[in-house]
Amino acid sequence: MALVWAICGAAIAAAPRLVLVTLFDLPEPPEFGYVRVAGVLSFSLALLMVMVSRRLEELWWFAWAFVIAAAGTTLVAAVTALFGLPEGASALLWWVFAAASAAFTVGLLAGLARTGTERPAL
Repeated sequence: MALVWAICGAAIAAAPRLVLVTLFDLPEPPEFGYVRVAGVLSFSLALLMVMVSRRLEELWWFAWAFVIAAAGTTLVAAVTALFGLPEGASALLWWVFAAASAAFTVGLLAGLARTGTERPAL
């Protein structure tokens, strides 16, 4: 998940027009500043994911932040694909985003459930 978020974040931070308009046929926004900010935040979140994973025994509870991020992006991407696109815009990116985020959400929840059953009660 961290690798995907880092690559996607770096791509939209560095070349938002190429990724969003050229590759995924989305309408060009009036400016790309907020898109670049989202890319930087995505890359930064990926770095936090790696940091937490290195100390998961102590910081397992922090993984819930990643569940919230993945579930929230699943919801936003799916709703955007269904109801939020301008006429003629491609929904491909949004469906890919929703599917990948849903898979990450399920994987994180499964990992947390497994961890919860393996840990002794306090």
